Amino acid sequence: MDSLIEIIKNLKKEEIRNFKIFAKRFHRQEDIKITTLFDLIRAGDYETDEKAMISKLFPQDKDVSNAYYRLKNRLKTELEKSLLNLHHNLDEKIETINLITLSSIFSYKAQYDLSIYYLKKAEKTAIQNEYYDLLDFIYSQIIELSYNFIFDEINPLEYIEKRKENSGKNNVLMEANNAIAAVSYSLRKSNLSKASDVGHALQGTLEELNIASEIYKIPYVKVKISHCIRGILFQNKDFVRLESYLIDTYNDFEEEKIFTKSTHLSKITQLTWIVNTLMVNKKWDESTKYTEKLYDELHKFNKLYYDNFIWTYYQSLITNYISSNRLDAAILLLNQIVELPAHKGMKSLYEYAIYGNLALCHYFKGNTSEAIKVLARLFLKDIYPKLSTENQFSISIIEIILHYENKNPDYVTYRIGEIRRQFRTLLKNDTFQDEKAFLKLLLNICNKADALHDKPMLIQMEHFASSAPKVQIGSGKYIELGLWVRSKLDKRHYYDYLYEALQA
Repeated sequence: MDSLIEIIKNLKKEEIRNFKIFAKRFHRQEDIKITTLFDLIRAGDYETDEKAMISKLFPQDKDVSNAYYRLKNRLKTELEKSLLNLHHNLDEKIETINLITLSSIFSYKAQYDLSIYYLKKAEKTAIQNEYYDLLDFIYSQIIELSYNFIFDEINPLEYIEKRKENSGKNNVLMEANNAIAAVSYSLRKSNLSKASDVGHALQGTLEELNIASEIYKIPYVKVKISHCIRGILFQNKDFVRLESYLIDTYNDFEEEKIFTKSTHLSKITQLTWIVNTLMVNKKWDESTKYTEKLYDELHKFNKLYYDNFIWTYYQSLITNYISSNRLDAAILLLNQIVELPAHKGMKSLYEYAIYGNLALCHYFKGNTSEAIKVLARLFLKDIYPKLSTENQFSISIIEIILHYENKNPDYVTYRIGEIRRQFRTLLKNDTFQDEKAFLKLLLNICNKADALHDKPMLIQMEHFASSAPKVQIGSGKYIELGLWVRSKLDKRHYYDYLYEALQA
């Protein structure tokens, strides 16, 4: 793994912007080369050809491999600094670590008063958030620094006592983390899918590993182990038991008052899992009920996680509306949320989801011209280039289907040629072989006069429709291609088939 490429590939928009500003702060020639290398790696054009990359960066020079690797290391260092600078206050733990780091800097400078000042600030934050491991280090640093004070400004005995008291709490936390790791590993290794009752399987594992009941009663431990179990059930695609486990666990945690401000994120995440699992199991009414519970929770604790999860709420509602034939409600909601400020952080991604779904809703209602008009917004120059390659491909597939429905086969033929050229790398991927076969089939249909009455063509269509994968909620596909072809064979509206497939 090339860590530099991995870092760059996974950068968010604001991280890229921050790095560009950060890297240009000195305006040196070397800084220009750093940002050039950054842009080349982001583009991915030279990912498998390092020699071409070197030639692009050093066109006039020969034998510059060492300079190139120094440049890569410098870029990685600058990226790390930029990320640390941007995210210095990402959460309380990072803030605490930064205070400890500041203390260390002042200690190296022999400014011990400032060093102690920052350690005490770190102590306060660590106590508030129960960071017992960090507290142990903070107390050890304060005790060590006490040697540098001639008078009694720092009483080491006070902090020795604090460290002892903290040590007991830290040992419990360490034992809890050990228990979580051991139980999680044991449950993953055992075939949980064969257990008749998840609760009994967990209890058996706790007893087998000799996990003390006092440790398991710690809310942090219960929450973490529940995450492990839901992950195993999800991996096994056991959505029936996953639904039951998620709802039972949620109710148990509510009853035991495990959900507090400190575990509120876990509560919201649990509700999100319940909503999504109910949708996979096609229980639309129940899913809507839990979606509304999610909305209520997002308003608690001064909207602590509102911005992070409000789109999850809207997305769940839209999916529920579309899947239960409430298309007018879906259109109304999509038109309401398109300009919400909360969506501006990832503008192009939200616009892709909103306009894509809005176009489909109009198509499902039989208004293909309006669907084409809505979808066209995603091809604007301030949106389309910012979408991922997969999302660009996805809306291109929707576009040709809509134009086919609008009886414009010449345009569809032209666009299929463009799509094949633009996404030729993507179409070589095994994941997109159904789409590749669909493009070929649709091209044949458009080029064949009266294709829907041509026996060889109907055989091709039947083969594609029969071999297409079944509808899977959460697959990320806007249009189920096999169902769409089936609807053409049977001369029925696509949404009629989709709606039937989405019912339990």
